[in-house]
Amino acid sequence: MLAGEGPPPADTRGWAAEVKWDGMRVIVAVAADGAVRAFARSGADATARYPELQSLSRLAGVAPVVLDAEVVALAPGTGIPSFERLQQRMTLRQPDRIRAARARIPVTPMVFDVLRHRGEPVTGRSYLERRGLLDRLDLPHDGSVAAPPAWIGADVPAAVEWTRERGLEGVILKRLASVYQPGRRSQDWVKVKFRPTVDVVIGGWLADARGEPRSLLLGKPDGEGLRYIGSCGSGLSAAQRSLLLPLLREAAAGRSPFTAGPPLPVADIRWVQPLLRGEVQYAEVTDAGSLRQPAWKGLRGLAGE
Repeated sequence: MLAGEGPPPADTRGWAAEVKWDGMRVIVAVAADGAVRAFARSGADATARYPELQSLSRLAGVAPVVLDAEVVALAPGTGIPSFERLQQRMTLRQPDRIRAARARIPVTPMVFDVLRHRGEPVTGRSYLERRGLLDRLDLPHDGSVAAPPAWIGADVPAAVEWTRERGLEGVILKRLASVYQPGRRSQDWVKVKFRPTVDVVIGGWLADARGEPRSLLLGKPDGEGLRYIGSCGSGLSAAQRSLLLPLLREAAAGRSPFTAGPPLPVADIRWVQPLLRGEVQYAEVTDAGSLRQPAWKGLRGLAGE
């Protein structure tokens, strides 16, 4: 289930608020024998990527159980999600590299919903009922997995301020009576972000003197192709550039993937196949359809994920 966007409702008595985590969404299934499997939004298997999820095998007693969660990497000392840190785990596939990265960059799955319990689908039950099931689960107490808090009714405005003060990305508001609608974007869940973001596709890049990306050319699918929406260099840290460079080179293409949009930069552009998905923050969208003051947040995934 996906959230719509909008301001908080004027009357929050029928709503709950949860932190909007800056991470990777996963659906986690625990079988009766304790086997744990995780899947990305695309359906791609993400089990091996996050060994931390194996601690959920203790839920075998209420299995088969299916959970909705967000995998986050918390910054040391602050406890604030760092998507830049998470990226260093997201792209790993080799078991030895995953083991090494786990010690250096642990992740925490934030479990926020229950979709199946003791083998019974519970998506048709209300948010409050599902939240009650979640609160009663015997989750690990070692910090490897967490069920974050929910603020109910009159406490919702306090949740918005609490998250804003701590530099979190925002909150998700959920209607207490709402059922879980798999695969649908519904206004029964509302994202409240403190600065707008947009999912983008990289279609090309400009190199700096060292050959690393100094600016990314961004596009958004519009039904007829990939529409160019501007370039972005802000937010590309040294770690981000090092992560992106081999992926950009591997996706190299001979021509532009953009089919519409404002004029492209007049420069030595290196085109890539539209395989790399990311997220940027921005101030507003111009009349021409470009993003104003875009800042790169991070890589969100590869094609097919």
